[in-house]
Amino acid sequence: MAGFTAGAISDSISSPGKLEKFESRDSVSSSNDAASRDPWIFREGRRTISGAAILRGISSQLQRGSLGWVDALIQAGEFEAALADAAHPSATFSADLTDALALAVSTGNSAHADRAGQMVERLQPPEWVSISPPEGFTYYALHPLDFARVISHFAKEPRTCAVIGIRSIGATLSAVTTAALRNDGHPTSRVTVRPSGHPYSRRTDFDYAHLQWIREQAAKGSQFVVVDEGPGRSGSTFLSVAEALLGAGIQRDRITIVGSRQPDPESLCAENAASRWSEFRYIATSPSVNARFKDCLYAGGGCWREVFLAEERKWPESWTQTERLKFISPDQQMLYKFEGMGRVGAEARERAFALSQAGFGPHVADAGDGFLAYDLLEGRHLRAADINPSLLDQMARYCAFRASNFTDDRCGASQLKEMVEFNIQQEFGTNIVFDDDELSSSQPVLVDGRMQSYEWIATSAETFVKTDAIDHGDNHFFPGPCDIAWDLAGISVEWALDGASTEHLVREFQRHSGDDARRRLSGYLLAYSTFRTGFCRMALESVRGSTEEPRLRSAYIRYRQEALRHIRLRLRNL
Repeated sequence: MAGFTAGAISDSISSPGKLEKFESRDSVSSSNDAASRDPWIFREGRRTISGAAILRGISSQLQRGSLGWVDALIQAGEFEAALADAAHPSATFSADLTDALALAVSTGNSAHADRAGQMVERLQPPEWVSISPPEGFTYYALHPLDFARVISHFAKEPRTCAVIGIRSIGATLSAVTTAALRNDGHPTSRVTVRPSGHPYSRRTDFDYAHLQWIREQAAKGSQFVVVDEGPGRSGSTFLSVAEALLGAGIQRDRITIVGSRQPDPESLCAENAASRWSEFRYIATSPSVNARFKDCLYAGGGCWREVFLAEERKWPESWTQTERLKFISPDQQMLYKFEGMGRVGAEARERAFALSQAGFGPHVADAGDGFLAYDLLEGRHLRAADINPSLLDQMARYCAFRASNFTDDRCGASQLKEMVEFNIQQEFGTNIVFDDDELSSSQPVLVDGRMQSYEWIATSAETFVKTDAIDHGDNHFFPGPCDIAWDLAGISVEWALDGASTEHLVREFQRHSGDDARRRLSGYLLAYSTFRTGFCRMALESVRGSTEEPRLRSAYIRYRQEALRHIRLRLRNL
């Protein structure tokens, strides 16, 4: 079995950083070539959730003992960021809760966790809060304690430190950094800020309270520490805060930026990014998963193909930078995959256990720190040529199970319609307008989103198991919660089904679910193939000159032809 050891993969783990995405396509400046060329593939992950439900989630994690402290900390940081964004009266008390949990995680002292539990009971939450998942904790295996470990790189003098966390994830990271500095004997205070503006040109405007805090910290001679995940594609978020500190009178040599990856300043696409970046001291964290999985075989970054799919010329495409971390145990019996920490990770674990218990997925166990341990199955990864009625029946049952068990009741409008219309116009120069309800659903589902043939394993002639079924329906890419027709369309496209096979699939799905998806399917066939076209096109930009480029180019052409076919069918039927 070929592959790479975990000790050699630091760059692969940290390379994605924070993938900056557009909050609104209307905000893209025509003067920014990088932005104007990008297809729209990242969705808005913000959701509205009950404040009481968040506190129940934190309490639930605390009841797990020390095993739940990290998840509780991450959820508390989410809550703190949401209350700060809303200028809610409980924001300060919520920050104290995050601090208590950061101390519990960084010291292992249960007294801090007990105090946090008491604070949860006293906290008065708003009825609803708007939150977005912290990407590093949710998608890229960034561990909060990675930021605690960098304090050895800080100057010993001045002793006093002032930490500024960039919301959202910076609420948690600033609390952990502050706890570590205090434990090391540094008197430390912290605040959080929310830069605004286009992702490639952020700006930070300190309010009166922030400016007063900065003046107080400056009078103490503090060193200022700016923390966030990333930097992302532009670097502008970090730069906006550091430069705002300069504008507030802080000397440049008193400012340190701490992020989760080491960027190439020349590749940052903010205006004059390289020269601006070089003006500040920067420290990158080191991913802690390196040590934990040092004896395992690395299977992330597309390397799983080398392990499971023997013929390289038949490997499927992969946007390697966006893949979840995966490792194979030394005895080759388990696959460890990062499925997320915090609230999103807890929900992912529940889905994995449900699929396993229902017989659709492999046996799975919680491996801690956001990782799940899946049994490696004896069997064969399928190809499109393997399609048969028995397999179609299993796929139909699987989709019916997801439609019944993974419904999603979160508030917030889907951007699916706008994404598809935008990408069709950009890719084909054609205006296609969907009806308002054509790509919406009264009962959205966390779909699988990964129906490619190689994600199915035949363990016998009549037994088929779905792998990689947990995170793609609820990550930062489209579609997000939507109609189960997305998965039915995905099967049709990925397996190149003919009309009779597609009809068989839809008929069997209706038999198992009671839902006739025929009328909805055509819109989702176009939506799915359009999204995959944009996904592969954007991935191509990150792999120029690599061995991955031909595979992604071939996939891009294939999806584009499929999307064009459905566009022509749609125009013909107008």
